[in-house]
Amino acid sequence: MKPIKQSLILLFLVFSFTQINAANPNAPFSLRSFDKQNPIGTNDKPYFGWYLSDPDTNEIQSAYQIIISSSLANLKVNKADIWDSKKTNSRKQNYIYLNGATLKAATTYYWKVRCWDKDGNASSYSAAANFTTGLLTNKDWASAQWIKRESKDNDDYTYFRKKANLPNKTIKKAITYISACHSYELHVNGKFVGKGFNHHYPQYSYYNAWDITAFLNKNSENLLACLTHWYGGGQGRATGSRGMILKTIIEYNDGTQTVIASDKSWKQTQAAQWIQGQPQRNGEGIGRIEFIDSRKNIADWNKANLNDSNWKNATEIGPQPTAPWTGSLQSDLTRVIEKEIKAKSIQNLGNGKYVIDLGKIYAGSFKIAFNERTPGDTIKMLGGYVLNDDGTVSSKIKQSTNLSFKFIPNGTNSVFNPNVYLGMRYLQIDNAPNELNQNNVSFISRHFELDPSRSSFESSNEMLNKTWELMAHTLILGAQENFVDTPTREKGAFLLDSWAQAVPCMSVMYDRTMNMRALNEFLESQDQYWPDGRLNAVYPNVDGGRDIPDFTQAYLFWVWDYYTQTGNIEFLKSNYLRLKKIADYVDAYKNNSTGLIHQLKGGKGPYEYGIVDWPPSMRYGYDTAVDSRTVIDAYAFEDYNIIAKIADLLGNTADKTLYTNKAEAIKKAINTHLINQNGVYIDGMNNNQNVSPHVSQHANIIPYALNIVPETNKKQVIEEIKKLKMSVGMVCLRWLPESLGLADEGKHLIDLYTNTEWDGWAKTIALGGTATWESWDANVSDQSMSHPWGTVGLLAIQNYILGIKALAPQHEKIQIKPLWFGDKLTYAKGTYPTDKGDIKVDWNYSNNNYHLKITVPANCTAKVYLPKCGKTGNTIKLDNKDVTATEEGNYLYLDAIGSGEHHFER
Repeated sequence: MKPIKQSLILLFLVFSFTQINAANPNAPFSLRSFDKQNPIGTNDKPYFGWYLSDPDTNEIQSAYQIIISSSLANLKVNKADIWDSKKTNSRKQNYIYLNGATLKAATTYYWKVRCWDKDGNASSYSAAANFTTGLLTNKDWASAQWIKRESKDNDDYTYFRKKANLPNKTIKKAITYISACHSYELHVNGKFVGKGFNHHYPQYSYYNAWDITAFLNKNSENLLACLTHWYGGGQGRATGSRGMILKTIIEYNDGTQTVIASDKSWKQTQAAQWIQGQPQRNGEGIGRIEFIDSRKNIADWNKANLNDSNWKNATEIGPQPTAPWTGSLQSDLTRVIEKEIKAKSIQNLGNGKYVIDLGKIYAGSFKIAFNERTPGDTIKMLGGYVLNDDGTVSSKIKQSTNLSFKFIPNGTNSVFNPNVYLGMRYLQIDNAPNELNQNNVSFISRHFELDPSRSSFESSNEMLNKTWELMAHTLILGAQENFVDTPTREKGAFLLDSWAQAVPCMSVMYDRTMNMRALNEFLESQDQYWPDGRLNAVYPNVDGGRDIPDFTQAYLFWVWDYYTQTGNIEFLKSNYLRLKKIADYVDAYKNNSTGLIHQLKGGKGPYEYGIVDWPPSMRYGYDTAVDSRTVIDAYAFEDYNIIAKIADLLGNTADKTLYTNKAEAIKKAINTHLINQNGVYIDGMNNNQNVSPHVSQHANIIPYALNIVPETNKKQVIEEIKKLKMSVGMVCLRWLPESLGLADEGKHLIDLYTNTEWDGWAKTIALGGTATWESWDANVSDQSMSHPWGTVGLLAIQNYILGIKALAPQHEKIQIKPLWFGDKLTYAKGTYPTDKGDIKVDWNYSNNNYHLKITVPANCTAKVYLPKCGKTGNTIKLDNKDVTATEEGNYLYLDAIGSGEHHFER
């Protein structure tokens, strides 16, 4: 045999062998427990996740093995003295819970994972990760007391300090556990450590944990210092009781410990620069006008060298638990991000009057250095959302909130930086004592730790790009101590507002932590107030039990969205009885004669029996006088449907059958009673079975989006929906683009997002909006101009323009189906984060040629659709090879596309 032929045969054999014997997967990476990397202060129910790294295409994870050790040394030699999952056949990559091991408080545990690919090849173990438990029971808080300053201030700002001498020993680890009502800032030896917020009811209070190892000095005096702020109850804030509890555990290399705990030995004094007796900013109780006299600042309050001998000792309230903190303190892993940004412009209007423009609305507080040489002058300021014609800040369009500030400089270089965050774009200073410029003016933007870099979107339509940016930016405004409805007027965690933000926070910002916390809180509201299964409409809050019926109904939608994104079946298992109570509450108001839900109990005034949409102008004439509302009935169908699906997952066949039958029965009733002679849905029916003559967009989009509409009526219903353009407000907003997407109305969907003449996001942008509004007419009705429930529109951009949908929980199976837009949109690309990695889509249509490039993470499979593009035949190119696809409507699809980068062409 000639040498060349031998070489070719050898190459062929090597190539064939490598194809048959795929490479071993690389070690998993980006290990997460509790959806965090190396978290501290956790509870004792850890769950684990990771990303795969596999050089092969079309790979899935067939099994994993997690080992947990009590020390890094044990982990290195694979000694799983805490837990060994053994080789577990599963594709799950997150929400894998530890079972059968008891964990200790304030203890670091070390873990790693390895995985097997579809061919049974094992990866090496990952690098080590860890998590540190917090204080798990009330006994773990032993030696710490709740403390306070004796005060009747309704805006209580208090400094606390404790000095402690540490021995001449090497510090291995030092963690501070702290809870304070309503907020705190923690400092150690003059350095800022972190801040936290505890607006919950006292029996459910949260605590945070902070690693302060790097802040401490051995063989010297150290100082722990806190600024706390209690300011009574308000929207999104339970009244609670002033108090702070802290426990610091310092571990040394020799195995000994020092514990520093809050008690009466701590020194305290009023932070007197906040002048008491100021009026509330509005009727929602978001806080009082901040009048700050910097002459009363205690400059070194957080430093050890301050002489605090004239400070009084703290008052001990009692140990944990003590009234009103009667439960167990809950671990809270949410954290606030603060970032200093510069103004877009600073306009000098003359005579000391300046207007600062951030360029768009942010949540946070201004930071301005004033160089006033004559102490005692009061500088007056006014925040705002829009400007008057003369360039000053409008005091009329103000979100029903007094956004003024007053500041007295100290005669040297004093800094104005309010404590309580607000949303705003502008700040007007009426009598600045010195020139204001980019060197002495900034803004401290704040939000919960969402990550905007996790997703992306761009397209050939510039207005569509702007609507994405508008909504993505607004998500950050609402992610504060909870998913608040606005960072200005209310700061309340309204249930439906929260759902509208929380779901895009998962798929756009890869949030998991705040979603789980908020979902649990609303279930606590059921425990606290609603034995019949309802949930609070806003929680926590100052006014106790308060519900809106369709907000309760929407909670189950959120639960299913959460499960679809995360695959966290443990959440469904542990809360099943409470979830089922929601569907049973709805079912209790079913009318036996019609089979519909009549007068669903709950709400007051304009919210009674269901809000439908809000504000009232956003109902666009919806007939709320009916006793059975089509919106409520359609929600009831989906409530039953979701409980049936959860029961199926949990193996409860009796409940699956029961709720499936309930869903089918009300679907039949809706289609029997609520479709008019034109084949479209009317707004509802009265108890005497007289029907409403009114046809709304609300009543048609929800049945369409939830697959209630009979096949014979779909054309009429979608045409009615299109005819009404944008005729819903934010409460029902999710269902409009969803129904258009399901109906394959790509061209109309683009108009919905980009037509500046229609109510909608594009019109908001054309009117100067830089965040989503409470209503499409907020600019003239003085509604909120920073209301994140409008961000729910991000979902349809991801689902129908990028075309990405989860077909199985945790994205084990995904659909990639960008709609056909003709010449309305010629390209779009973006990134979508999941628990298995990032999905990437990049499609373009030019010269009658359609090209789609996708990246599918390992352990996912995809069903991929291409539009027919007006061409005949079922042939498409997949990775430069002609293949025959399956026809479905106006699309061709290929199923079971595996991981890696793939190119499709039509």
